[in-house]
Amino acid sequence: MTRQRRARGIAALLTTMAAVALATTAQGDAHATTTERSAPAKVSITLHIAGCDHCSVRLQHAVDGRLTVWSSKQKKVGADHVVRYSVRRSLTRGMSFLLRAPWEGNTGPVPNIVTRYAGHAVDSFVGRDGARQADRAEGCWAGASTDAVRLSFRVARVRGKTLDGKPTHIPLAYATHTMSSWKPAVRTFKGTIGNQDAFYCTRPKTTKLTFTTPRCHGCEIQVMNGARRVENTWSAASRRVSGGKVTFRVPSPLTRGITTTVLAPWEGTTGYTTVVAFRYAGHHPGDAVSFTDARSQKRGTPCWAGTHQAELSVPLTVRRVRVGGTTRPTAGTIAYVDSTQAWLKPMMPAARGVLGSQEVIACHR
Repeated sequence: MTRQRRARGIAALLTTMAAVALATTAQGDAHATTTERSAPAKVSITLHIAGCDHCSVRLQHAVDGRLTVWSSKQKKVGADHVVRYSVRRSLTRGMSFLLRAPWEGNTGPVPNIVTRYAGHAVDSFVGRDGARQADRAEGCWAGASTDAVRLSFRVARVRGKTLDGKPTHIPLAYATHTMSSWKPAVRTFKGTIGNQDAFYCTRPKTTKLTFTTPRCHGCEIQVMNGARRVENTWSAASRRVSGGKVTFRVPSPLTRGITTTVLAPWEGTTGYTTVVAFRYAGHHPGDAVSFTDARSQKRGTPCWAGTHQAELSVPLTVRRVRVGGTTRPTAGTIAYVDSTQAWLKPMMPAARGVLGSQEVIACHR
């Protein structure tokens, strides 16, 4: 398996809408290295906006602490209800969406599309009644980890008044499925939000997360926070272990639900990507895990419950083991934390302690 083939895998992992596959054909195709392939510089964004023919939309990027505000060209929603943009990946992190409707009156603020209503879990469906009744909302998308996304929005009308007191309608614009979002959470008017200058987004604090694994020189490790919908999956580019460790900067809220994958240089064609076990069945937080103990396990979870700390080091054990392979026994990898961590579901089968997956894993309570 060549390194070039391995480099192609992450593109499939993070751009396939149907499965967001980690390694659908061979484990060696699962990762890209940071030196050989970086994340695509631009993201193709398709907005599907239902219920607002002839409306106009504009993308905006305004982050607290930065003087520069970026705005896209304004585009009109066509008969197919679709608007398309291609933007730098960095601009998607903290992106807001401005919407103007031909039937809205002059109420003062420019309407924003809601990306998340308070109390709605990421990925969950949002109906008109739920949107209308919500009293707090966020309008800042956390951004894309893929090179193409499709975002679905719905627009309805609610009654309001113009600045001179005349009756009018205001766009109730919201994501039909809750998006991973940045703060602030602002009060709504009948489910609507808006701004008079720009919708300034608050960048979340980050955690410096270091994995120490002295016996895995040359291994490639990646962290991600998975979701059922591709626009809500966050990932960091894979990094190669150097000096017995590898470090990531992770948005602190996204440490909850983190999964970690490992690609070791000795691996054959296993048909899956190895994921780190943060907990084996029957173990409690703080329990030490030995190699013998790990090899006796049949179930485990790759989902970490996260941390609020600004900096954390997590010791990993990564060892070469024999696994079934796609056609015959081959070299594989077992990876687990040395001290059991607080965890989330799901619990997964672990063949002699080895956790593997062909899909991005969406963790939950």
